[in-house]
Amino acid sequence: MRIRVQRVHIPALSTIGYGEGHDPAERRVRFVGDHRPMRELGRAVSTASEPVYAEVEDWQIVEGR
Repeated sequence: MRIRVQRVHIPALSTIGYGEGHDPAERRVRFVGDHRPMRELGRAVSTASEPVYAEVEDWQIVEGR
């Protein structure tokens, strides 16, 4: 699923990152991922001048299908 990412949060000392955004139908979606690519995604979101998208697998979605 393609998600327009708006926020990434990685708790201190966690190996999991949490993302929030919207799917193509504009439903709010929360998802999880390994902290390393999620950290890069968070950097991209914080410096982007255009929307940032991520391909998220169904098993990564924790809220908002």
